[in-house]
Amino acid sequence: MSDTSNTGDDTAIAANERIRRQVEDALELANFAVSTGFKGADGQPLTFDDIATIQMAAAQIGVLDIPTVGAPTLTIDQWIKFEQAYYRLAAVMSPVTAETLRDTRDTARPHGKYASLWFRIRDFIWGYSPAQRFTRELWLLAIGFAAFIVFAEWMVNYLGLKADAQSVAGWRTLWQSLLPWAYGGLGACAYMLRSAHYFIYQRSFDCRRTPEYFNRILLGAISGGAIILFTEYLTSADDGSAAHLGSAALGFVAGYSGDLLFNTIERIVNAIFPKVAVATIPTDDAKKKAAQANPPPDTSNDQSGQGDGKGDQGSNDQAGNNPNKT
Repeated sequence: MSDTSNTGDDTAIAANERIRRQVEDALELANFAVSTGFKGADGQPLTFDDIATIQMAAAQIGVLDIPTVGAPTLTIDQWIKFEQAYYRLAAVMSPVTAETLRDTRDTARPHGKYASLWFRIRDFIWGYSPAQRFTRELWLLAIGFAAFIVFAEWMVNYLGLKADAQSVAGWRTLWQSLLPWAYGGLGACAYMLRSAHYFIYQRSFDCRRTPEYFNRILLGAISGGAIILFTEYLTSADDGSAAHLGSAALGFVAGYSGDLLFNTIERIVNAIFPKVAVATIPTDDAKKKAAQANPPPDTSNDQSGQGDGKGDQGSNDQAGNNPNKT
């Protein structure tokens, strides 16, 4: 009996926590809309009815320290009204959500004291919010790509100045072949840093998409290396001259704009395998169904009418040929 009661208590506690968490999310979104004077797509301020409903629900369950009438719970009607208000507010505020507001909340040292000096130094260097920590990781990746590029460029020049250049030609070719990949990764980091700072400023940066962002960097490095395979295809349509970009510059552009590689591949596929309209041969069953759906027209009346018309035309012609005949 005690196990059953404990299970029921745990379920009730979990349900109350979910309700409280959702009300807190809605309240944070409503506070952001009020504090920033957020306006809808039509340029008009948001109606305060939905914000008032969310604030009333927050005060009712004790999230806001405001005295209310009644038990500190929400009835089913109040909960439905709250959900509708939260839905309308979230639809208007998109892509800003409660999750993105939490991820971009602290951009400087928050109020209060840290537990130790270590945490204070760590957050000062690494960032105070999840969004800032992500940008710091992008910094490290960009610095790593840049350092590798400088070292690779130095190695290419150093090996090229060797007296016996033939003996180190393999190593020089290896470093030269790695440069476009590194430039592609650096271009992807530049694009992601530019985008991340914009999203942080707009309070729409979502840390749940960080795997997608890191995949974008890997894809940029791959694009920077693979785009070199299509340098001969990237020619001017006017005079046929090759694009005046080196392999390193082309790799950086491909990394910054990941669509460049895929658009080039699509153009090549369309050129090699043009779309051909294939006419399908109808089967016997399809022919029968088509014949039943569209039966041939009845031409018996048309033939009789054509015969009469021809007879009349013939008699008229004969009469016309002998106008003076009596």
